[in-house]
Amino acid sequence: MPEVYRVLFEVFGMDLEAEDCQPKLRRQLEDVDYVSVEFEGNKLSWQDVAGYKPPPDALFAHPRLFRACVPPGMHRFRGNLWDYESRPHVMRTLGYPLKMADRIPDITEARNIELGLGLQLCFLHPSKYKFEHPRFCYERLEYVGQKIQDIVMAERLLMKHLDAPGKFLADRHRRILMNKFCGRYLREKRLHQYMVYAEQVQDRYEHNRRMKNPTTTSVQQALHGLSYTVYGKPDVRRLMFEVFDFEQIQPKPVG
Repeated sequence: MPEVYRVLFEVFGMDLEAEDCQPKLRRQLEDVDYVSVEFEGNKLSWQDVAGYKPPPDALFAHPRLFRACVPPGMHRFRGNLWDYESRPHVMRTLGYPLKMADRIPDITEARNIELGLGLQLCFLHPSKYKFEHPRFCYERLEYVGQKIQDIVMAERLLMKHLDAPGKFLADRHRRILMNKFCGRYLREKRLHQYMVYAEQVQDRYEHNRRMKNPTTTSVQQALHGLSYTVYGKPDVRRLMFEVFDFEQIQPKPVG
């Protein structure tokens, strides 16, 4: 970061006070992070943040990837209707929260808060809040999840078929991770009913259920992205092969 600021201010000669150098404001919602106790009640400029050094006992001084999964300002959604009605069902289905032995109890609590908010983010369709805040939807987690599920599935196939030719592995990988199947696993668990849409989109999907299928795929991938950022790759394996059974090898209940 110091090198970035040196380039900006020394090489390009940016003027901190110039109007065109000020950060642009969000359209509707303020972009504030409510997690860090050190910042409660303090309005910080971006210059303060750039030169900030956390105290040694600060909670976020410890490296935590899961802090990257929830955008600043998302904490206003804590305690809303989805949080009370839908989140318990989703967490029960996915087997969350997992037991973690953290050295600092506060980190366990913070991780669980981020997990709850991240789950809500996974089920937020872009039509709902994206116009107000570009990160209040599942798109960023979907991107991470898409990549991580590719890697996890490739590792799984390489371990199962040690001597298989590359073409066979690539073909099997593509067939298992076909988009229409990813969404189907989510629908089998009845999780698609917890998705949050804008009203006009909800009406359109009610009349044409097939339009909803790509969205369920996106939510499925976002869940993988969330599990990776919060718990790491082992949890993505658990979701893919134990909870959702991507390989379809577990016995199914006869009904």
